[in-house]
Amino acid sequence: MVKIKIDGVEYEVDEKKNLIDATKEVGVEIPYFCYHPALSIVGMCRMCLIEIEGVPRLQAACNTPVKEGMGIITKSDRVKEARAGTMEFLLANHPLDCPVCDKAGECRLQDNAFGSGSGHSRFEFEKRNIPQEEIGTNLIINHNRCIVCYRCVRFEEEKVGQSNLGLFERGNHSIIGLAKSEPIDHNYQGALADICPVGALLNNKTLFKSRVWWYKSHKSVCHGCSTGCNVTTNVRDNKMYRYMVRENYDQGMFFLCDKGRFDLDWMNENRLHSYLEAGKPSTSKEVISKIADRMKAAKSIAVLGGAHESNETLDSLKKSFESISRELGGKSIQWESRVTDAQNKDTEQVDFLLTKDYHPNTKGAVDLGITTTSGISGITSAIKSGAIDLVIVLKESIPEGIDPSKVIVFDTNLTDAAKSASLAAPIQIFAESAGSFTNKNGLKQNFEQSINPIKGLETAAGVMDLIFQKLTEKAEASVGNR
Repeated sequence: MVKIKIDGVEYEVDEKKNLIDATKEVGVEIPYFCYHPALSIVGMCRMCLIEIEGVPRLQAACNTPVKEGMGIITKSDRVKEARAGTMEFLLANHPLDCPVCDKAGECRLQDNAFGSGSGHSRFEFEKRNIPQEEIGTNLIINHNRCIVCYRCVRFEEEKVGQSNLGLFERGNHSIIGLAKSEPIDHNYQGALADICPVGALLNNKTLFKSRVWWYKSHKSVCHGCSTGCNVTTNVRDNKMYRYMVRENYDQGMFFLCDKGRFDLDWMNENRLHSYLEAGKPSTSKEVISKIADRMKAAKSIAVLGGAHESNETLDSLKKSFESISRELGGKSIQWESRVTDAQNKDTEQVDFLLTKDYHPNTKGAVDLGITTTSGISGITSAIKSGAIDLVIVLKESIPEGIDPSKVIVFDTNLTDAAKSASLAAPIQIFAESAGSFTNKNGLKQNFEQSINPIKGLETAAGVMDLIFQKLTEKAEASVGNR
């Protein structure tokens, strides 16, 4: 930590951070467009100009290292005039289409125009008009809105490892465009739209879906894989609309892959909201009673899955199974959370964020001891041989070769597993309650409740509590007249 002066006031800031980030931590905002904490510095937008004591010319804050005793000025007339001039140039050709732009409400150009703009334009000529293009399988570019901040080009080259985009032409004719003949088809098209500070890059999947100010937002963790990227959920009418990146400087989390970002439809559609018997709707009373009877009659029980559940739900489930085992006279209940090859191996990356383990809480389940020595292969062999005659599957597919009549499924959606199992119980998705996931590095991260579950819908642990209550239910002694 070092001491610096900002507008005449002394602050203690982190010397390892960029000046923009360091001042932001103490409550002083320096406007910018092209700067990003995880990308290289290019100083292209000239929006972050500041005065430094003892230096005659204005300097770009993004390219200025933090030093002990330095003094900077962020609000002088000279600085304000420079920023207003920058905004005037950026808005010269920018269309006034905020009412139809998907970025409206979360656009840096809007924010900086209000904070640093002059309020009027001297540009009286016809604005340039370049047709919109589809440059990816899920990516549109509106050239008229682009301010050539170069963020997208840097992100692709530095993080994705591809060079699909480039800067073409010069001066007033400069545009960002495809450097290849093929459209972009990688796993980070959503990230490209996300880091664009204006509405130049947009995703087809979210285009014109909702205004950002209609969303209710909550802190959460991406469910797509074991990386556990920090996200902000955007919910409207109790439906999940978007995942947006929640930057975590300490853990170096600044981006989100398309696999996690756009895998949201299952939260809103095809939900399992009724108990099933042989694939047909039944009542909770009937199904819970039959599950309890099946557990009493079983020689041995296996539980498969659970790495989609929160640590808190898993802990409650573990205690419930232990209690049930004791209630049934020490009956064997084996629980294996690792049901895929990727869960049994050291972390394998698909790209710089996405892993091959598509479960958000494998590490949490392993830390809780929800594993077996024989693994999933040993359990499936025991099931096929008849040594295990009852299987409870937690939001997973039924293993190949297992007789569905031996299976009870807990699921959030009306899946093939739920329809083919002998009995099925509906459970909440992770976003319908608060909890935590433990990512591949052992980092435990909390998430907030984003969606309200329908009345009566339980977590997997809640369903097991109902089953345990049924198992321990004592028949009332009948009392009659003598």
